Amino acid sequence: MGYIAIIDGEEVPVKVDNDEGGNTVVTVGDREVTADVFWARSDLVSLIIDGRSYQVDIHSEKDSHNVLIEGERFEFDLFDERQALLRSSASLGTEGIQEIRASMPGRIVKILVAEGDEVQDGDGLLVVEAMKMENEIKSPKTGVVKKIGVKEGATVEAGELLAVVE
Repeated sequence: MGYIAIIDGEEVPVKVDNDEGGNTVVTVGDREVTADVFWARSDLVSLIIDGRSYQVDIHSEKDSHNVLIEGERFEFDLFDERQALLRSSASLGTEGIQEIRASMPGRIVKILVAEGDEVQDGDGLLVVEAMKMENEIKSPKTGVVKKIGVKEGATVEAGELLAVVE
């Protein structure tokens, strides 16, 4: 299953699978780790990685996670691919030029606007298919579409520029 983690403000792809031996394979960015996983409780997991045992304390509140591994604390937000795609259409700040980027790989199904079009906050810009679901990407602000960075039918990677609204 695929996820997007927000670590120190950066979006990092995360993938979790099981191998043929029943171990869990976690890929974070370009780093892959295979672990034997045992959940002692909902907030405590035991991992064996390369023969070494780790106790991991996990404290979660909605999408925010606080993890303690051997005295070192890690904080991150975690979204499944659908949540991440919907999140990318929302805006945290709408001043100035807004670049709308793909939060995960997908295919452009339909472009709903053209360069130069005036749009309102929340207007649909384009439709992206990811994980066999179509999601409308909306304008984060009222403004003018300055650029459409993709074509209908094109495949996009996470982080790729979809559109610019000013």
